Amino acid sequence: MTVLCITLSCTDVNDGVMDILSSVPPRSADPHLRERIINTAAQLLATEGAVSARRLARELGTSTMVVYTHFGGMDELTRQVMRRGFADFGTELDRGAVTDDAVADWMTYLWSYRRFALREPHLYGVMFGPGLAAFRLGDPADLEAARSTFVSLLRRIHACVNAARWEVDDVTTAGEAVWSGVHGHTTLELTGFFGSVGRDPVRSYSEILTRMSIGLGDHALATARSLSTARRRAVRADRAEAASAR
Repeated sequence: MTVLCITLSCTDVNDGVMDILSSVPPRSADPHLRERIINTAAQLLATEGAVSARRLARELGTSTMVVYTHFGGMDELTRQVMRRGFADFGTELDRGAVTDDAVADWMTYLWSYRRFALREPHLYGVMFGPGLAAFRLGDPADLEAARSTFVSLLRRIHACVNAARWEVDDVTTAGEAVWSGVHGHTTLELTGFFGSVGRDPVRSYSEILTRMSIGLGDHALATARSLSTARRRAVRADRAEAASAR
């Protein structure tokens, strides 16, 4: 009797296992788990600056395989966190209607900006953190997702100019100044700064919007009326959001 002996190296075994795994169709993604992964990854990225599959799995109470099952790897998960963030951010910003008060519409946009950041602090922190530059330089669709929210702001500035409320020579520069101001205030508010010094962030945010509008050419009384309109809209939106969360 002839005995055939076959010796397999570790590499052969590993390659065979990977061949088998690659031939197995991926199981359908659980949408609830997928959202948990994205939200948890956003939190870890914002608070710890980086996240590994092992760290994420420990936080979720799952195996590391769930990351690869749902996203294929950590790089794609990070991109999905950013994409989801900018998509949701854009939806929030564009929710306000276009009315005959262009400055109130602009202010409504900026109250929506603040609402999103306060509701999604970890996601907001990731979106505007160190990874933003790399995200914008990647897939053209990612660049468009990031740019679209800023372009939305520029449209509102144009509307204020067209309504003869403001005088702006360079709309893009004006947009950069506005974005920098509200981003700075929002970032401070997320740190808990205003509460720690006993100041009202709503009052200071209103003051920023007022000074910006007047600085861009509006009359003080007209700006005050627009601020009152935008603030009422923001309060209604805040209440509706709180009611839907119950």
